[in-house]
Amino acid sequence: MANQAPSFPDRASNSTPTVLLTNDLTKTVVDEALEKGARVIVCYHPVIFKPLKSLTAKDPMQAQLLRLIAAGISVYCPHTAIDAAVGGLNDWLCDILVDTDKEVRRTVAEPISRPLPQVLQGQQVGYGRAFELSQSITLQTLLKRLSMGIGGQKYLMVALPPALTDLTGTQTITKIAVCAGSGADVLKNTDAQVLVTGEMAHHYALRHTQLGQIVVTCFHSNSERKFLEQRLKPQLEARLKELGYGNAAVLTSSADRDPFDIIDVRGLA
Repeated sequence: MANQAPSFPDRASNSTPTVLLTNDLTKTVVDEALEKGARVIVCYHPVIFKPLKSLTAKDPMQAQLLRLIAAGISVYCPHTAIDAAVGGLNDWLCDILVDTDKEVRRTVAEPISRPLPQVLQGQQVGYGRAFELSQSITLQTLLKRLSMGIGGQKYLMVALPPALTDLTGTQTITKIAVCAGSGADVLKNTDAQVLVTGEMAHHYALRHTQLGQIVVTCFHSNSERKFLEQRLKPQLEARLKELGYGNAAVLTSSADRDPFDIIDVRGLA
């Protein structure tokens, strides 16, 4: 929980409890939450990364938390719990790449090091995923599936090993590893042919290409955002209904977006 806001009587009487899902907490997202009357924001990325000794409006992120507290809106940040969970973010990434094909196996790229609760024993809990397809696909097919799965993104970044000079070769792929967000540490020991992640630092990408692996990135938050709409939203709606909150509205933010854009400088004046 990033912040638990006090409950105000006038908000408690609101006929439609509203939950707003977002990847990041920004001023425009907070504006949207206030406009739509949200009571809770589920923000995938943690708003507070390091311990704070004070909250001040001089810091842009802290200022948004203060606005939310004043408005009685709580913020919950699940982050790595969603990353590691069975059926969570990384399993979703696998699913959009598998599409209608069949898998031979799916494993965790980096298992949880501490002992798991009894209820999770024997389950595939951990960070990142590696899977193998029963039949090979081309790199072009994989890129198209990724693009469509994350919302029709037009541009992907691809780092090819020296043996591959372009995407038109006849190479076929069966072994793929994924990690939403920044996946360098999680995927560093995988033997997959293709590594799919949101972002990867220069020297990590060089290392993998020298090992003969292909690295595909799509910007950090673009590897995460569509999960909120496609998986988390219906899951929360179903759970709230089970708990007797069938009238609750679960919305995905329309203001949330990746901070980076691709600019074609040839079109600049």
